[in-house]
Amino acid sequence: MLRSADIPWWDDPRLLTAVAMVAGAVAAILTRQLFFLALGPAVLVGWLGLHDIRALFLLLLAFIPFSAEVELTATLGTDLPDEPMMWLMTLLLAVHILHRRREVLAMPVDTAILMTLVFHMAWIAFCSLLSTHVLLSVKYLAAKTWYVAAFTVGGWYCLRDREDIIRAAKVLATSMCAATCLVLLKHASMGFAFADANRSVEPLFRNHVNYAALLVCLLPIAIAAWHLHPERRRRLRWVICIAVAGLLFSYSRGAWLAAAAGFITIMATRKKLLHWVVVMGVAMLIGAAAYFLQDDRYLEYSPDYERTIWHGDLGQHMQATYKMTDISSMERFYRWIAAVRMLDRNTLHGYGPNSFYHEYRPYTVNSFRTYVSDNPEHSTVHNYFLLLLVEQGIPGLALFCLLLAVMTRRAYQWYHAARDATERAIPAVIIAMLGMIVTLDMLSDLIETDKIGSLFFLCAGILMRRPLESSPTLGESLHPWRV
Repeated sequence: MLRSADIPWWDDPRLLTAVAMVAGAVAAILTRQLFFLALGPAVLVGWLGLHDIRALFLLLLAFIPFSAEVELTATLGTDLPDEPMMWLMTLLLAVHILHRRREVLAMPVDTAILMTLVFHMAWIAFCSLLSTHVLLSVKYLAAKTWYVAAFTVGGWYCLRDREDIIRAAKVLATSMCAATCLVLLKHASMGFAFADANRSVEPLFRNHVNYAALLVCLLPIAIAAWHLHPERRRRLRWVICIAVAGLLFSYSRGAWLAAAAGFITIMATRKKLLHWVVVMGVAMLIGAAAYFLQDDRYLEYSPDYERTIWHGDLGQHMQATYKMTDISSMERFYRWIAAVRMLDRNTLHGYGPNSFYHEYRPYTVNSFRTYVSDNPEHSTVHNYFLLLLVEQGIPGLALFCLLLAVMTRRAYQWYHAARDATERAIPAVIIAMLGMIVTLDMLSDLIETDKIGSLFFLCAGILMRRPLESSPTLGESLHPWRV
């Protein structure tokens, strides 16, 4: 056995961290910049990633519910601590893959997902070069790169078997359960008031929508565990009750709708009717769009500016929703109309990623204007598919939809080829998540957030590898590194 004295100081995590902490403290004192104090923990995390990157990946997943948005400057913000960990994860993955390239080339990979994702990223890069705001688009491309690298490539590289995936699911669910308990305790001190739903989730979440979206997307993990482990149902019952309570008191209509969509998606998968559900959903969307756009029929539904307000009472809020006098719904229509009118120009490559906020105002219709249309938070369309169409053109939307379709198809095949209940539970959870994410993104732009974007690209990483090893039939039809 090696003694501490036999280990070089640069390979001893305790000594290495101590040296980094001292150096960071000196730098902080000399420069009066407190962020240098993070040097010690950063070095420790980096050492961990070099020696056990899978442990670092699980740590990254654990931090997702506990990461908060921080404005570093007037024009630059990040999510701490998970986004810096994505940067580190991206760098360490490159080191690991280059160092073990022969082993990596022998790993199974679904080239349909891989190539679609590559083309998706390449198109974003192309649109960024032609963007109306090149710098903003390049920043978007950089962020998208480390999301894909950290979660898709990281998920593919680090989650190598069923036990790894289950361990990752446990980390995500446990971390979210703890975050939900904190939010519920804070909200309870406010009397679970509807008006305080946003304040109760701060500072971990931007708003109650982001909180509820992550919560509802992780709920299938607890439900799957409840079905698979009857001996643990007493404990899991409490976890599910906490999640459902958090979902109810989030007062997020989109998350409630997503829960129903997730249930429908998994039921349709079990009955082998998923393709018909997708066709019906697309047909309904196209029909609704045609109805409102024909002869500018949407103008008949313009709201009364004075009556379209925010309601501090849940009952009034729900009543205003179906009467179309709810301010959040009408503001969505205001942005959607602007987005559709923007499509008259740049339908091929769009206006460029991250450019909607700076371009949409000339295309708005004043009769749909609301009290929050000044948009001080710089939010976008509130429909991810419309956002892609405006910012990346028709090919951008098509590539994302193709990626979504390929992922759903692989999860569907994996589900029906699985050999036991535990193996079947993994694609079932992924299919439910994808159904929920699509529903949420019809009303928001959550793929661009660390909460939902991380889950989406993590699902892509799992699907890019695991079905090939789980199903001999599927594995034969999708040979590693061959379409």
